[in-house]
Amino acid sequence: QRNQEVDLLEHSIVRELLPNAGRRILDVGCGYGRLADCYMGRFQQVIMVDGSMSLLRQAVENTGGQATYIAADLMHLPFQAAAFDVVLMIRVFQHIQDPRSCLSELHRILCNNGQLVFSYWNKHNVRAVLQWLTGASPENPFTTEPAGVGSALLRHHPGAVQRMLRESGFSGVQNRSVLDCLTGKTILRGNGNMLNKRLAPFFGRSGIATWILSGAIAQGNADLIHAAEISDLLQCPACEGNISNH
Repeated sequence: QRNQEVDLLEHSIVRELLPNAGRRILDVGCGYGRLADCYMGRFQQVIMVDGSMSLLRQAVENTGGQATYIAADLMHLPFQAAAFDVVLMIRVFQHIQDPRSCLSELHRILCNNGQLVFSYWNKHNVRAVLQWLTGASPENPFTTEPAGVGSALLRHHPGAVQRMLRESGFSGVQNRSVLDCLTGKTILRGNGNMLNKRLAPFFGRSGIATWILSGAIAQGNADLIHAAEISDLLQCPACEGNISNH
């Protein structure tokens, strides 16, 4: 029940952060297409990327084959610069061992004024602060270094994420949260999700929520490239050459 309510709230916030319409969106780490209903019908072209072929097959089934599906490595995406006006990446950032390079790669494939929407696990949430103050956890939530280094789950300080975004060429950052800062649960159940959504900007700005969704604008890039076919967007991730020559 709780996970379903959190999922519904996350969908609602993602829809709010995404533009109402656009030319081309990339869903990075799309999984089985969990968030497809947030953007299907809003964009002229939808491209879904994941490292798992089994999940991509599920995504094809769940979206009726209405998108383009590509298996790829997030750190070496097979797309030309300025290929997208929107990139979505939810519940992925905590698995990235080199977050700065990840953000730089996402900035590269966005056009000028293109929008990135992504989420991250906040190490500075109130629960973590209380655990550290009471000695229940040795992890200092106030340092800007990521927590969980060497594991499969990294937690980031909001200040560090903001800095990485700026250094990667993003601006206009806006934050939302999807979980209650104290318990890690939704604030209210059922109809309370409306209140949760209204409070999401506050908890996002405060930097004390467990999970934070961020929207940011790519600056300094070229205009969105024209692509009549999906092949016009692709490039070799190794040499950055035309993929048709490989």
